[in-house]
Amino acid sequence: MDAVYLVDRAQQLLRRCVSTLWIDCQQVQVLDRCGQAAILQIERLAAQARIVVYWQGFSESVVQQLSETGLYLLLRHSPMARREKYFD
Repeated sequence: MDAVYLVDRAQQLLRRCVSTLWIDCQQVQVLDRCGQAAILQIERLAAQARIVVYWQGFSESVVQQLSETGLYLLLRHSPMARREKYFD
């Protein structure tokens, strides 16, 4: 259910024609196949809309899960502190 919500919310934001989408993942502790599929779907939708997605705050366990499938290599990562620079 969370994966469906994430994709739906991302689609809403992508329709706003933003140039960059920041997704805070600090609360994500486990990422199953549905969650990884949702991330991949968001990346594809963003690429079609020519929008850059930054994923922030992955825990070590989630990074490991994403790395095992190779998905981690496809994602843009940014530490939370860096995000603040863009909103000064």
